[in-house]
Amino acid sequence: MTGERSSGRTGTITRGRTPGKPDEPDTRAAPWWRGPYAVLAGLMVLWAVAVTLQHQWAGDFRLHLATIDELQRNPWHPRDPMVGAAEGSPYYSPYMVFLALAGHGVSARTLLEIAGIVNIVLLLAGVWRFVGRRAGTFPAVLTVVFWLLLWGTEPRDWSGFLGLYSLSWTLSYPSTLATALMLFIWDATLTWLDRPAGWRRPALIGALGFLVVLIHPFTAINTIIGVAAFALCRPHRLRAALTSWRSVRWLLVAAVVAGLAALLWPWSDITTLLGASGDFSEIHRPLIADIIRDWGLPGYGLAAVCVPALVLARRRVLGRELQALFLGAVLVLAVGVLVLGNYGFGRVIPVVLLPLHIALAIRLGTAARRTGVRLAYGAVAVLFCLVGVVANVGGLVRVGHVDAAVAKKWNVRESASPYDALTPLIRPGSVVISTRSWSRRVVNARGAFSVQPGWPYPFVNEDERTRDVKTFFRKGTTPQERQRIADRYHVACVLAWHRSPPLRPGGLAGFDRRTVSGKYVLACRSL
Repeated sequence: MTGERSSGRTGTITRGRTPGKPDEPDTRAAPWWRGPYAVLAGLMVLWAVAVTLQHQWAGDFRLHLATIDELQRNPWHPRDPMVGAAEGSPYYSPYMVFLALAGHGVSARTLLEIAGIVNIVLLLAGVWRFVGRRAGTFPAVLTVVFWLLLWGTEPRDWSGFLGLYSLSWTLSYPSTLATALMLFIWDATLTWLDRPAGWRRPALIGALGFLVVLIHPFTAINTIIGVAAFALCRPHRLRAALTSWRSVRWLLVAAVVAGLAALLWPWSDITTLLGASGDFSEIHRPLIADIIRDWGLPGYGLAAVCVPALVLARRRVLGRELQALFLGAVLVLAVGVLVLGNYGFGRVIPVVLLPLHIALAIRLGTAARRTGVRLAYGAVAVLFCLVGVVANVGGLVRVGHVDAAVAKKWNVRESASPYDALTPLIRPGSVVISTRSWSRRVVNARGAFSVQPGWPYPFVNEDERTRDVKTFFRKGTTPQERQRIADRYHVACVLAWHRSPPLRPGGLAGFDRRTVSGKYVLACRSL
């Protein structure tokens, strides 16, 4: 058994490195359910359950509530979840449709909370498939740790950004599920490049690709970056696969079927979504600003500790693939932002950081000759992770009840709203006109519609709706003009500050005050 040595501590076999070849993982490592990865996975699931049991959510969670509510009311012909203007919406993805149909009779909140825990399980399974099966148990464990902690000193809670604090809010978001599916697609792609015969891998890639495109198009872009990077960094494998007509045939069939399925998806029009992608640009500006703000340290600076590992990764397992993935993601990000001027490409940033995290995990988690160097590098990585724990402490605090001061400091609890006492009186499916985006989001979470979208929504004439709302609440607008606007959008209720012109005597006929909460009033049409 030349080139191998026994490890008395683990009872496994560790291969020695052959000159000129990449380092190989310990292929006889214990399966995930018997090793440290199972412990980490169990802790992560318990954390997700503890966060979920607090029932404290914010941000886009309200939009996803609105999506499921409308699908449960009208499963085959749902109106868009924000304004109810027309049938269908890009938010009606297979993920949301499945939750609504499978959970008939269960509240939307409960469905989303259960889905969040399942998403964590799938995400952990995806890491194991992509990293653990190729690099071993400890690299998989470290990948999860680094991906949770090594972002920045002030990490953002953003869809698709899977730092610990961000993930504590986005467990149930479509981006979390799509990221898990992305890892499965990458695993299937690498397996297909190694063994291109058969139809199963192309079918799996096509089916999962169809889901990712409809569930979260931003993640679909990230998935394509990875697939292209892996194929280009293995030109000989790719050439061999493409010279086999049988393998190409199955790949083409899978691509055509997946593409047609996405185009024919009855709940939304994927072409409309792709055409409107540029309108989402401005809301992503903070992600790009974080790259240069204070030298990038608050947003992504902790990932800098991973750079040496990625630079030296070529001779290690997945080394070339990770380098190609990083370079491809950076290239797409730079072209998208600097050339196309679209800040929406900031959603590629998670795929810029992921190969850094994995490269460091493989560097520290596999055997190496320079033990002293590895220990020193590991000590630096531990220090960076400790900073990451402090930066992401909000994600830890969210597992239990905390006092008001701690909740405010770490933003770990959904903010109380003066609208909370008003929204129970709004009938689901009705249209509400309001002045503030926050109130419109609360209305959507109730299952009702707002005249003006509470989130950026380029699939309706948002400018026209904004002008009409401003006209409705303007002091000089006549009651007759307000009535015409209310009739145009089938407005059932007005939710606004108590001194708003429409709520003053004579400001709008046919609407009666229902209740008052602080300085806000809900007035609805007389029955």
